[in-house]
Amino acid sequence: MTVPADPPQPHAASTSYTLRRATAADAAQVSHLIGSTWAKFFAYSVTPQDLEDYLNGPVSVAQITSDIENPAMRFLVTTSTSRSAGVDSGETPEIVGVAQLVLGTTEPCLTLPRPVELRRLYVSPEHHGGGAAASLVRGVEDLARGEGLGSMWLGVWEDNPRGKRFYKKMAFGVVGEHTFLVGQSVRRDWVMEKAL
Repeated sequence: MTVPADPPQPHAASTSYTLRRATAADAAQVSHLIGSTWAKFFAYSVTPQDLEDYLNGPVSVAQITSDIENPAMRFLVTTSTSRSAGVDSGETPEIVGVAQLVLGTTEPCLTLPRPVELRRLYVSPEHHGGGAAASLVRGVEDLARGEGLGSMWLGVWEDNPRGKRFYKKMAFGVVGEHTFLVGQSVRRDWVMEKAL
C-alpha cells in the first residue's frame, strides 16, 4: 500500500512511502535502522558497554531475523522512493521505518480488551516529520484489527519528549509505567494504550 507523506514537509515533499510486511531478508536493514536511530537519540543515556550489549543483543541481525520469523510477532516496514518532478528516480526503495507488534504481552495497568503491544517504532531521522511514522502506526493498527485485536499498548521512555508527543497525537493515553533494561541500565517507560 502506498501512502503519501502527510503532512507535507519540505524535505519529504518528493518522497512516497510504501508499507509492507517484513521478511527475514530485511533483517540486516531493520537491525541497522533500529540500532543507528536508537544510538543517535539515546546513546548519551547509557554506558558504552550497555549500548554495545543492546546493539549486539536485542537488535542484532540474528535476533531481528528470529523476531521476524516468530509467529507471535508482526513487522511492517516502510520504504521510500525519491521522486523528482513526478518521475521515479530509479532508485531501489530503502527501508526508512519499521514497526513491530508482539501478541500475547500485557501490563497490569492496561484497561482495554484484546491488547497487542507496539514494541518498536523507528523511522530514519532523515524522514522524521514526513508522515512515515504515522503511516506505520495506521498500518499496524489495520493489521491488528484484521487479526481481531481490540487495543494497542506501548512503552515510551519517560525522557523521550518527541516520542511522547507523537503517541499522544496518535490518540494513545497514559495508563501507567514499567521499567526495562538496556544492558544494565534500568529505565522507566510510560505505558500508553488506545482502542482500535
